[in-house]
Amino acid sequence: METPAATRSYLLGQILGSPLAWGVNTVLAFLLWGDVIATTFPQTDVVFHYLAPLTALSWQRKVIITLVVNIALFLEVSLRAVRRQQRQRDEYQKKLQLIEQARPHLVPCEPDAPYVEQVHIQATGNVTNVVSFIKARFVNKPAGPPFPNCVAREVRAKIRYFEAKPGGRLLLAIDGIWGDGRQPLIRNWRQHRGDLLKVDFGIEEEQSLDIAFRDDDAGELYAFNNENYGYPQMKKPEHLLAGQQFLVRISLLGPWIDEGLEFLMTSDSAGAKVTGLSVSARKLG
Repeated sequence: METPAATRSYLLGQILGSPLAWGVNTVLAFLLWGDVIATTFPQTDVVFHYLAPLTALSWQRKVIITLVVNIALFLEVSLRAVRRQQRQRDEYQKKLQLIEQARPHLVPCEPDAPYVEQVHIQATGNVTNVVSFIKARFVNKPAGPPFPNCVAREVRAKIRYFEAKPGGRLLLAIDGIWGDGRQPLIRNWRQHRGDLLKVDFGIEEEQSLDIAFRDDDAGELYAFNNENYGYPQMKKPEHLLAGQQFLVRISLLGPWIDEGLEFLMTSDSAGAKVTGLSVSARKLG
């Protein structure tokens, strides 16, 4: 919730709506202009007789006194309004800090958030191939105490692959799949894992996101998600990334989650490697 700006119109509204200003001006009018009231209502002359020193003042002095009193009132009411506004702003800031502390906060696991891991995949029969899986690891680190709301629920990942050059064009965009820590380092391309498109992050819990894999024998690099499981050796033709270097942008999405990571991914004769670039507290564009 926003507090109103302390503009002249805002302060004027505070003064016109101030009971203090109305009360003081009523008393001031009673004291200075009592002779007018006594003339209109003669029966009140006995009361205003005691105010003769004030009512006898010239109208110029009465105007000056009225202006001085109202200037003092303006300053007093303005200071009160500004102090009240500052208190409200401080209260809202504290509430926002509590909200911020009570939400999940997903960050890359430093120092090696993007990394390369050797994985065996089922080829034919009992034959397995060793491929280089490129992954990114994230951890849930809330800013404050471990509130129940700090658990991240149903976190999804959007992965985009760009040419690794300024203004490089978008090559591919897919829904990311989270790695399953319970799964052995041998993957069967016949086992569809659509259940890993969304995961929960407990407090201080880590999860790895599959990005791509490189068949080191064939020298081919493929973007990876659950759709790859429908193809032999997980090589979906549309996911083939032609080239040697790519900019990868990851956007994490979910309730209270909108964060990201980007890094460079290289595939050449030396194998697969990654270079971290930046982390964003909001979804990368």
